[in-house]
Parts: sequence; C-alpha cells; structure tokens
Amino acid sequence: MTTEQRLDRVESEFATIRQLLTSAATYAESANRRIDDLGAKQDRTQTQLDQLGVKVDQLSNRVDEFVFHTQRLFNKAGSETEETKARTERLEALMLKLDRNYEEQKSQFQEFQRSTNAALERIDRVLDYLLRQSGS
Repeated sequence: MTTEQRLDRVESEFATIRQLLTSAATYAESANRRIDDLGAKQDRTQTQLDQLGVKVDQLSNRVDEFVFHTQRLFNKAGSETEETKARTERLEALMLKLDRNYEEQKSQFQEFQRSTNAALERIDRVLDYLLRQSGS
C-alpha cells in the first residue's frame, strides 16, 4: 500500500472518527439538556410536593381539631344524657312515692268518711231517741 493510500485511509478513518465524535457530542449535549430539563421538572415537582405537604398538614390539623371538638361534644352529650337519665329515675321514684302517698291518704280519707258517717248515724239515732223521749 502506498503512502498516499495510507493517508487517504487515515483521513477516511479520521473523518469517521470525527463523525462519531460529533455524533457523541451531539448526543451528550442532548442528554445534558434532557438532564437539565428533568432537573427543572424535578425542582417544580418538589416545590409542588412541598406545597401539597403544607396543605396536607393544614388539612390534618383541621381534621384533628374537628375530631377533638366532636369528641368533646359527644362527651358533653353523654354526660347530659346520663344526668337526664338520673333525673328521670329520681322523678319516677318521686312519682311512685306520691302515688303511694295518694293511695294511702285516699284510704285514710275513706276510713275517716266511714267513721264520720257512722258517728253521724249514731248522733241521728240519739237525736231521734231524744226527740221521741221529749215528745212523750
């Protein structure tokens, strides 16, 4: 092979290497741009995630506050229910006592009425007897 052929071959190989290097450089630049784009997108995503985290924390705090107030209201309602039950039981006991007292007083009144009526009948008979005695 002659020197000129060798030079042509070397130049051809250099041209091929130059094309490969140019292609590799273009690919690297493209990859770098994509990496930069991905980095920017990742930064935006991280910012959005941070903002979402803040909103989730706020929502979580509000839910916790809601649960706290709801539990407090349920506890208060439970206490009021227990108090109402106790009052109702006392009222029922009072009503039973009053009912027993009424029945007892009613019985005593009926006994008083019978004894009074019996006494009045005796007085009537005594008066009738006296009237008959004084008339004769």
